[in-house]
Amino acid sequence: MAYNHMFLLSSLVVLAALHGIHAVEYVVTNNAENSTGGVRFNNDIGIEYSRQTLVSATEFIWRLFQQNTPADRKDVQRVTLIIENTDGIAYAENDEIHVNANYIKEYSGDLKGEFTGVLYHEMTHIWQWNGNGQTPGGLIEGIADFVRLKANYIPSHWVQPGQGDRWDQGYDVTARFLDYCNSLRNGFVAELNKKMRSGYSADFFVELLRNNVDQLWTDYKAKETLTSATDFIWRIFQRNTEADRKDMQKMTLIIENGNSIAFTSLNNEIHVNANYLGSYSEGIADFVRLRADLAPSHWVQPGQGDRWDQGYDVTARFLDYCNSLRNGLVAELDQKMRRGYSADLFVELLGKTVDQLWSDYKAQYGN
Repeated sequence: MAYNHMFLLSSLVVLAALHGIHAVEYVVTNNAENSTGGVRFNNDIGIEYSRQTLVSATEFIWRLFQQNTPADRKDVQRVTLIIENTDGIAYAENDEIHVNANYIKEYSGDLKGEFTGVLYHEMTHIWQWNGNGQTPGGLIEGIADFVRLKANYIPSHWVQPGQGDRWDQGYDVTARFLDYCNSLRNGFVAELNKKMRSGYSADFFVELLRNNVDQLWTDYKAKETLTSATDFIWRIFQRNTEADRKDMQKMTLIIENGNSIAFTSLNNEIHVNANYLGSYSEGIADFVRLRADLAPSHWVQPGQGDRWDQGYDVTARFLDYCNSLRNGLVAELDQKMRRGYSADLFVELLGKTVDQLWSDYKAQYGN
């Protein structure tokens, strides 16, 4: 019998060591059981699921932050989750996570998925280093949402990659930016977190990525703009498969001092004049801009212009008119121009010469 007890004890110690979480106790308390939100928590989420999620979130964060030994982590013995009637959504302090029961009551989407994402965010605050209070709040919140992003618990209302005004805007904006930085150096966020154990400096970005954070933000915005533009153009040109598209492995955006607004070189480089950012060349490119609802206020109005091939906004407005006569006209025109160009393409697609179409277009708008 003594042997069995000793064997059992040894097995439990080994098992605890393998799981690596034996020193942390997880407690879940519902202090709002009599409220609608507290009742919904019990019915739709539950204490046991919450406790298991705290364990899973901890293990995920340790892996993501590369905190493989107790020496790498904060000395946290106990984490308590409290459901209560309060303000906001949730917050973490003193190794406690407080979740608002009123938020649980009002949430109309996938409650369990949202609740899990909130716990992953708040649990990150329990384990992350904050530079002894020196790290910007936006970066602290961005790292917590980065964890939520990597755990695949992002809600639908988050910004898309490339959106936002500042790298340290916090939450989803900063999380998307950190995800970009992490793509440049796998494990970047883990290394950044390690450096913030004793303090914080913006130079950490230079040390890890060889670029200051403002330049990284600029590069990130440019990359995501190119990605979004490419996806949009593929849709509008109906290039749904790889076979429909040019075989292009790399695209480079170069901001430089030049004479023109912008041009595209033969080696897939887009050169934009640093003295005139924000426009594109040629009518078909401005048609894309128009359809993306990114037309600036100084553009000509429909019907204005001297020639159909005047380019830029004039031609873009004309192509929009032609596209209204045959939905998908510009996509078909682009496909036909893969092997060459002829003004007869307009006749083939719309049954009229381009000059007749221009006259009809001008007449429609009284010009």
